[in-house]
Amino acid sequence: MRTPRQPLLARRHFLQGAGGFTLALPVLRSLMPRDTWAGDPPFAANPRFVAFATEHGGVWEEFMFPGASTLTDTQSYAGRTIRRGALTRTVDGAMAGVSPVLSGAADVLTDALAAKLNVLRGLDCPFYLGHHRGGHLGNFADNDGNGADGVVAQGSPMPTIDQVMAWSPSFYPDLSTTLERSMIVGSRVSWGWSSPESGSGSIQELPPVFSSLELFNRIFVPVEDDLTSARPPVVDRVLDQYRSLRQSDRRLSSADRQRIDDHLERLDELQRRLEVTVSCGDVMPPSANSTDEWNSSSFSYDPAAQRRFWQLFNDVIAAAFVCGTSRIAVLRVTDNFSDFQGDWHQAVAHEAHAPDGGAQGTLWTAHQRFFEDVMLDLARKLDIDEGDGVTMLDNTLIAWSQESGLFTHESVSTPVVTFGSAAGEFATGQYLDYRNLADEGMYGWSNGSDQRLNPGLSYNQWLGNVLTAMGVPKADYESGEYGGYGQVYVGEGRGQYYPSAVFDAAGDMLPWLGSA
Repeated sequence: MRTPRQPLLARRHFLQGAGGFTLALPVLRSLMPRDTWAGDPPFAANPRFVAFATEHGGVWEEFMFPGASTLTDTQSYAGRTIRRGALTRTVDGAMAGVSPVLSGAADVLTDALAAKLNVLRGLDCPFYLGHHRGGHLGNFADNDGNGADGVVAQGSPMPTIDQVMAWSPSFYPDLSTTLERSMIVGSRVSWGWSSPESGSGSIQELPPVFSSLELFNRIFVPVEDDLTSARPPVVDRVLDQYRSLRQSDRRLSSADRQRIDDHLERLDELQRRLEVTVSCGDVMPPSANSTDEWNSSSFSYDPAAQRRFWQLFNDVIAAAFVCGTSRIAVLRVTDNFSDFQGDWHQAVAHEAHAPDGGAQGTLWTAHQRFFEDVMLDLARKLDIDEGDGVTMLDNTLIAWSQESGLFTHESVSTPVVTFGSAAGEFATGQYLDYRNLADEGMYGWSNGSDQRLNPGLSYNQWLGNVLTAMGVPKADYESGEYGGYGQVYVGEGRGQYYPSAVFDAAGDMLPWLGSA
């Protein structure tokens, strides 16, 4: 017989993963009867962050964004008139969406879930970045050096915002259940200091995983493997040698001294993870592994296999968030979600502007598959009650960014699509357009729909807003003359499009985005 002190768990409090594992939620205090709180405040979730970074871009505005008629409100800001409007979900048979790309099965993308969506337009990298990986999350230095601007940017590497969060005591005030500070999937998406705790040393790429089973094993501790039993600290085994070498050997260069400090710090982080205790119900390992899909000879042109691959990672991310063993996941998705078997880069991405719309049709439908099969899939899996009618998705920010905007390799008006309010920090259900439509000096082309670039606000402002929403104080990430996050540099010949008012505003919350 159930007593009043037992939590009320329903079917929605269990996650069934595509890989075959079922995870029961831990005890949620907000679901307990109020007399069990013993005077403690109600449950308050720490925010979680997921970033999806995809290749290229170049989707025409009529496919990527909601219609212009959606934008009903205007405001003067940073020397331009900006616009916003409420997202409107439309249903066409079995499909529903707010734009052709941002659509999915109507029984999944419901009105309630669409209300947790945001579409941001007019966030710019104000210099030519060309091919890049790091710009998604703030390390603009990781680019191919195409043009003078890219070369200049290469000289200022920075940690990506996931690593700023991961090592911030404001984001992780308690690491007692944290096994992975940041789950990293896909190469060249996350960078951090070689000595992250002190924020010093060189900027290095963080190693990713490609196996969902490997990631699962990193974030769960099998019951039979008692990692919390007493053992000599790992660092103690080398500490005496370290002290002797660090302090007394005058031949040691400053670079080697930094390498030793970095190594000891990594050992210290390993020791911390060994002492983590996890309690999140019965967990069975997944029966499928993403590498089973990856190893298929047809994987690169099999969108169904790509869907299964990334949904396996979604399962692990959702389970980690439930257990509290991690609160950050960043994923660089290089798959095309298309059955096209030719040279995608040259035949699709570089031909997306062709007036006949053939390459564009291949491109935008591939982006739609990514949205439905990966981003929407994770949003659905996180949209489970965490107490008082608030869901895990409400307490999360899922952000999707593309390598470029309307033009392939041109990072002007890069689309940013989000789910979740970051634990109430962001207002949702909005289409926000920050472009300066009065300035048509940037280039465009006519393909029947007159795609044109108009300068927007700084992408640095968006990155800073994310850090602020995740609880990281500005003093921990802002530097230099301007606010926001990331290198501030105006490319050759672009100063007229990005006046000082744009950068003076970079430390602000983007208009209409903040919930306050």
